Amino acid sequence: MDKSEKYIKALNDLDQYFSGYKLDGIGKMSIISSQLKTRFPHWIFCGFYRVNKEKLLEIGPYQGDIVPCAHIEFSRGVCGKSAREQKTIIVENVNNFPGYIACDDKTVSEIVVPVLSMSELIAVLDIDGAEAGQFDAVDQKYLEEIVGLI
Repeated sequence: MDKSEKYIKALNDLDQYFSGYKLDGIGKMSIISSQLKTRFPHWIFCGFYRVNKEKLLEIGPYQGDIVPCAHIEFSRGVCGKSAREQKTIIVENVNNFPGYIACDDKTVSEIVVPVLSMSELIAVLDIDGAEAGQFDAVDQKYLEEIVGLI
């Protein structure tokens, strides 16, 4: 099964699951991070950073083998840039990203997708990969659709 097929299956399964149960955003984030990490086990980290009352990104539901940052300012890192600009950011090699925040020594590439509710940023989905150039327009397309389910 190629990457697109995995995403399409995930989208269909998540849509069916969410239409059958009333879940809040945190519940949906938990299911999404679990389902994505299960379907893409080679990812190092798949999780959400939620916008808190202090306007910081605070760790939310996630799956992975690393201990993530607890808080990230909008002015720092890939997650901060995505939050600030409210757009998806793909980084082929984090070592070339000015201000990259390293939580582990295995991450080489990253994609961060903003999560909006009624045009307001509520979170970002952060996914880390171990290979350079691991994420592309296919990931962006489907991940943006998936966070739209929140």
